Amino acid sequence: MARRWSLTICVLALALSPSIGQMASLSPSIVEIASSRAEVAESAFTIFNTGAGEQVYFLDLLAFGPSGEDGTPLFTPEETSQSEFLSWIVFPAREVLVPAVSKVEVPFRVVVPDDVAAGSYYGAITVSTSPTDVVVSNGATIEAKTAILVFLTIEGETVEKLEILDFFLERDDASHTFGLFSYRLQNQGNVHLTPSGDVRIRGMFGQTVRVLNANQAEGRVLPDSTRTFTVSYQSVGGNWIARAGDQLRHLAFGPMTAELSLTYGTDGLIQTSWPLWAIPYELMNLLLLIAVVIGGAFVLAFLRKRKG
Repeated sequence: MARRWSLTICVLALALSPSIGQMASLSPSIVEIASSRAEVAESAFTIFNTGAGEQVYFLDLLAFGPSGEDGTPLFTPEETSQSEFLSWIVFPAREVLVPAVSKVEVPFRVVVPDDVAAGSYYGAITVSTSPTDVVVSNGATIEAKTAILVFLTIEGETVEKLEILDFFLERDDASHTFGLFSYRLQNQGNVHLTPSGDVRIRGMFGQTVRVLNANQAEGRVLPDSTRTFTVSYQSVGGNWIARAGDQLRHLAFGPMTAELSLTYGTDGLIQTSWPLWAIPYELMNLLLLIAVVIGGAFVLAFLRKRKG
């Protein structure tokens, strides 16, 4: 029971940023590998020691899977369907000595069996300044542990299929009816997929008002999972007059449409849209100000004419 609790704490302490405290950094934070059955795939990552003294780093492996729909991996030391993949990863050594203010490239191999199914496999290489048994037994050292995610795709009978479940406006910003968009994708295939594309906001005449990156963080959708992506619209900077001018220039008011267009895998395509109605207050204020000025000018002209 004590071991399981310590392992759980260790899992919660793992970070996805490629750093270990203030003394080291790792690159890359994600490794993508493609291979066929019965092949040995070679890869590597680098440990940078930014400290003033040499340091020994310890390597280990953990399984992970999706946690909810926000893309956060759930690391687990328990047996999972992905645990088999961890046995395919081989290091020359589990301890790496890195001199002060230096770096060392750490090679590793993935030995793919000849009788496994095609599709995606994934796991995490963990790097720590303490051996695994110490990390497990001493909660004070677990903050020095981090992970590199490894994604392996075994070629063959792969299925690339993303299904869109929702696309909607989650939150308006202060001056537009478009602020934060959300869309949900379900991976119904057997390989992890990274969608790419944009949310294109069109005005009442079909003109393009804004083009937003639909997956700026390059998030992946794992097989048999659903992931929610968010796309934030950032208003033009400057004072309200500059923002109003931008809105007027693009005719960003009235009935509008947000169009989501995504590509994935070899030739996957997703397209959908969401209707909007924009009433930007900066532009309304500017038009009101112009109307007041013009109206005032007419009143003054009328009064002068009467006096004359």
